[in-house]
Amino acid sequence: MRRRLMPQCRTRLITLALLLVAALAASACGSVAEVPATATDALTGDATDASVPPDEKVIRLALPPEPLWQWLVDSGTLAAWELEHGARIEASHPFRPFTAIVSGHADIILVDALDVPVFALDFEHQPVIIGKYASDRSIAATKRTSSATDLAGVVEGRIAMESQLGSTLLWALIAESRHSLQLRYGSPDFEFVIATSGIADTVERGDADACICQPEETVEQLGTGALTALYDGKPAGKLYAEILGRPSQLPMGQVFLADGEFRQLNPEIITEFLALWELAIQHWHQNFPEMIAGYPELLSVQTQDEIEWLTAYVALHNWIAPTIYADDADRQIYEDAISLLMDTGHVPRYAQVPQLGFRTVDGASGNQQHVPSDAADLHVAAHGPDATNGGQ
Repeated sequence: MRRRLMPQCRTRLITLALLLVAALAASACGSVAEVPATATDALTGDATDASVPPDEKVIRLALPPEPLWQWLVDSGTLAAWELEHGARIEASHPFRPFTAIVSGHADIILVDALDVPVFALDFEHQPVIIGKYASDRSIAATKRTSSATDLAGVVEGRIAMESQLGSTLLWALIAESRHSLQLRYGSPDFEFVIATSGIADTVERGDADACICQPEETVEQLGTGALTALYDGKPAGKLYAEILGRPSQLPMGQVFLADGEFRQLNPEIITEFLALWELAIQHWHQNFPEMIAGYPELLSVQTQDEIEWLTAYVALHNWIAPTIYADDADRQIYEDAISLLMDTGHVPRYAQVPQLGFRTVDGASGNQQHVPSDAADLHVAAHGPDATNGGQ
């Protein structure tokens, strides 16, 4: 909860003794405010805190740099939302979002869905998945001289990846379900090569035979033909959906995860938070070519050729979820995937399956398939009454 400076009824506090006296006086007058943690806080003051209305709600959001978030900021949609709801979203981009929320520095984070059970035990309050954001967009690729078309074609080869978590977990399910192969550390089927950056370069140099990488980070190599995508370039989310026999129901790849206590204490503002993101998601689906061209640096593309390549790829394999609101099918697919990962040893048995607390715009559990009316009102507030086609 955000700390507020005590209202000043008397002259400026200059000593700790005066601070305590003023606190008692304010309490006697019925003031509802916390005493600053130190005397220094009261002596120096905090201009930002002092300007915050006492009843303003603050959501501390941790997420990687995302074009949808940047559009919410740049378009004025976020500012309109904050004004309408008397709330503020403080965004940060930590390297490890789980650490941010576990340490109490974030209320909601955007993370890989399959990573949550591994870290859930670290939470003081049980974390809750409140909404879906994207399917897993990672692809498998190999050198252009390779004849492989799938993972079976690179058996006993070296596969470069960012880590054993994240997208690697979903590819492990694909390898197991489709080829009866084990994609894990110590497996006789593949050798792991961990590369935190330049994963595609690892394959191009010959240090690995294949990679699991993000398409936007591999545009240069795929565009020039230096690398060839396996499975005809289909991302992991789409491949897994096909394995399940539900090609239109892409599994949750990235999700919004909330601190359990924060969600319990703030159900209304979380509902409005989801409505805001629903607006951004719908804007992406209506205008992703413009979004890619407008925020190339957030999608790891630079040249016009790379922008055009990625735009064409998204047209075929759009990884952003059709809506932020998940349904029972999403829940079942997710829980089944976690169970299978446990059965195959990729996720330990002691891992904790997170609570899935999906919320519609009216706060009830369930699914919402359209843009909420209040989100549409935000759009008008941000762009004017004549704005059409998602603000373009």
